[in-house]
Amino acid sequence: MERTTATRHAFPLSLQYIMYADPLRVFDAFTQKEIIDGWCDGGGEVELAVGGAVHFFGNWVSGEVVSFDRASGKFSFTWKPSEWPAKTPASLVFIEFKKHPAGTAMLIEHGGFPSREEADKHLNGWTDYV
Repeated sequence: MERTTATRHAFPLSLQYIMYADPLRVFDAFTQKEIIDGWCDGGGEVELAVGGAVHFFGNWVSGEVVSFDRASGKFSFTWKPSEWPAKTPASLVFIEFKKHPAGTAMLIEHGGFPSREEADKHLNGWTDYV
């Protein structure tokens, strides 16, 4: 999946953070349960295989792995909060972990929200909780 795929969906978000760690370590922070549990309130788990289960924030968010490549620092997965109606399609998250002089530039693109209000809530969530 190309990173622009997420932004083709409704109400796209694009965020960038600088993390003071190696890109592989930051990738692992999003994909290894013992590290996820250290930063994610309620814990989480990622089955790192295409179609594998994704759960964050004590199962508040569920989804599945769309693609991943640890070596190139790319990871994409679907994302659906538990309070969204069953018929609402999951949104799509693409994360890229790139080498940066300070450690890692982490680009997050998240699109496919059912409304602008949901996109705005998630913008705050990415900022406040991740």
